[in-house]
Amino acid sequence: MNWRGIWAIYKFEMHRFRRTLWTGLAVPVITTSLYFIVFGAAIGSRMSEIGGIEYGSFIVPGLMMLSLFTESIFNASFGIHMPRFTGTIYEILSAPLSAFETVLGYVGAAASKAMIVALVILATANLFVDVRVEQQQRRPAHLGPPD
Repeated sequence: MNWRGIWAIYKFEMHRFRRTLWTGLAVPVITTSLYFIVFGAAIGSRMSEIGGIEYGSFIVPGLMMLSLFTESIFNASFGIHMPRFTGTIYEILSAPLSAFETVLGYVGAAASKAMIVALVILATANLFVDVRVEQQQRRPAHLGPPD
């Protein structure tokens, strides 16, 4: 396994993320904020609480996952497609990397970028609604169903 090659692709993609911070980070946050405004104000004012949670807080995980999936797929495919489009794909193809190692570098960077976007969206969600991250305690199976 060529860890240096994987690390080089990862670093290159993360550097591209820093160079294109507006499209990589600001646009998904603005889009999700618009979802909060539209769904939170238009629909949320007509909905009651869902399981004791207000509607705006209820949609936060779904909006985070929407942006996480969208950004991870976009970043991975863009990182592979753009060199092909510009004609610089030959640099990647001539590198001493297997296809698996190349994909590992691109997918690792895409997953990192998507997690950064999701965490920024979680922080931004606090501007619109009260967001709490809670963990539900699981009851051991040998104790039977809850009372």
